[in-house]
Amino acid sequence: LAGGDVLSPPHVARAAELLPGSRLVNGYGPTEATTYTTCHLVRPEDLDGGAIPIGRALANARHYVLDGEMRPVPVGAPGELYVGGDGVARGYPGRPGLTAEKFVPDPFGGEPGGRLYRTGDRVRWRAGGVLEFLGRIDQQVKVRGFRVEPGEIEAVLRAHPSVNDAAVVLRGDGELRRLVAYVTPAAVDRAALADHAAGLLPEFMLPAAVVALDALPLTPNGKVDRRALPEPDFAAAAAVEFLPPETPTEGVLAGLWEELLGMDGVGAGHSFLALGGHSLLAMRLAAEVLARLDVELPLRAVFETPRLRDLAARIDRMRDEALAALLEELGDDLSPVVA
Repeated sequence: LAGGDVLSPPHVARAAELLPGSRLVNGYGPTEATTYTTCHLVRPEDLDGGAIPIGRALANARHYVLDGEMRPVPVGAPGELYVGGDGVARGYPGRPGLTAEKFVPDPFGGEPGGRLYRTGDRVRWRAGGVLEFLGRIDQQVKVRGFRVEPGEIEAVLRAHPSVNDAAVVLRGDGELRRLVAYVTPAAVDRAALADHAAGLLPEFMLPAAVVALDALPLTPNGKVDRRALPEPDFAAAAAVEFLPPETPTEGVLAGLWEELLGMDGVGAGHSFLALGGHSLLAMRLAAEVLARLDVELPLRAVFETPRLRDLAARIDRMRDEALAALLEELGDDLSPVVA
């Protein structure tokens, strides 16, 4: 019987290897609901889902996944877990304010005086009717104005067949705050993993770098030691082959990206978005392109052609088109002088 923290697939696989023929049950529940409220009998297919479910309700317990207005969310959508039933505690002794905040009236049970406990845990219903734990609401991070749950990204990464385990943290300050994913094993195909994540996550939740490690650092009690995760080299961790800039425009763009993104080693194959670029930095990039290359670069161009080599080619075409339009406006008689 496992409980008390997130149950990782690698630990489940290790337990199955060392204890053949045994059954492993994943239990979940806060102290305020008398310890356990759900359980899940772990099956081999759970190891391919990215996260071990916390399961279904025990007898006399009820669970609701609600949004910020206490409205039920659809299957697959994340929300806060509320627990009801016989196990819900009366409150916190001597702390009426906290009790009122965490133990709220139950609008669903139909029982006079019924209450729900707000767990503060972010979960979602799976299609099979089991709950999946995504992380703590108070552990959400804010990236470019969006609230992001690292556990949701970690679950997507763990679902890739080449990944054993994953941890996602926020690195940097101000405009350069970027999500970084750490995955095991070190031999993982980072380019394939980036494509996998891009197909399942919105752009603002995609890690700016993927760092592959032999193993995630752990604390003495077996939890991921996030403070011990190494600082990433964003350009090297962008999962693309380094291509040196070849044209003058590529060279200028590479220098601009390094200045704006606070990194070294930007090549022609790198993507502005994959390196952590966003709309605010794209606006600054457009202003610098105008100042240094005398080309008015539309903001949408950065998102339509985020790869440095492609964006440089687009800028060169825009410059050529502008020159051709100028020659046409001035007339044929000035063409020999310009030539």
